[in-house]
Amino acid sequence: MQVPSVEGAVAPGTIARVRDAWLDGSHHTSAHVEIGEHILVCAPHLPFLVRAQRLLLARMVRYLAKQGITQFLDLGSGVPADGQVHQIAQQVNPDAKVVYVDIDASLAGEARALLAGEPNTAYLEADIRRPSDVLDAPETRNLLDLRKPVAVLLIETLLHLPDSDDPEGVVGSYVAALAPGSYLGISHFSPNEDLEKGLNIFSRMFGAPPAVTLRSPEQQARFFTGLEMVEPGLVPVPLWRPDTEPIDRNPHLAEVYAGLARKH
Repeated sequence: MQVPSVEGAVAPGTIARVRDAWLDGSHHTSAHVEIGEHILVCAPHLPFLVRAQRLLLARMVRYLAKQGITQFLDLGSGVPADGQVHQIAQQVNPDAKVVYVDIDASLAGEARALLAGEPNTAYLEADIRRPSDVLDAPETRNLLDLRKPVAVLLIETLLHLPDSDDPEGVVGSYVAALAPGSYLGISHFSPNEDLEKGLNIFSRMFGAPPAVTLRSPEQQARFFTGLEMVEPGLVPVPLWRPDTEPIDRNPHLAEVYAGLARKH
């Protein structure tokens, strides 16, 4: 299912900085705060879902690092700041290595500046729909050993790939290139009436944006074909291995699902 996306109404990279504002980060301006307020008028629950996915990312990376994973490939990363993958993984293992990948050129300069002085990290400006471009890039090859297990993360990323881009094929290409013992972690918005209404309202108020693709849990499960799911399987984001009490009074109703699976 496709619905209008808020991102088409703003300049490239802006939505990443709106998310940063919602996460109480430091890589946004008052203009991004204002855009975020416009979004809140139409879809007031979106900041909660963004924060829930950031907490998920931390839980997932900690879990992976405790399983001995020391290599991470973060696809569609945005600006790697304020609680990102390398910071979390290196709390468990200081030798953990992370390659961040994003297609948005407007983020590249700041991202690389933020990672300056971090020898175990790299930022790659590339199209994740072309797995060979990502996996064969010098930034990836110089930092990650693909003969050993790697965790590939697609957190809040795949909804930006329509079915015409063959996202299952894209994900399958990454998985096929990974060594046994590697992991695939995904979060993805599912179809829901509130989100669809909110995005349509934003479209009418602020301009016609491109589409995002919302996928049911059954559709999302196909990304993990052939892999061994980690407990508790594909579940609403707040219910994926929560560290403490669920962060929502009705966590089973969250419109975003998450899962992690291992390659044999």
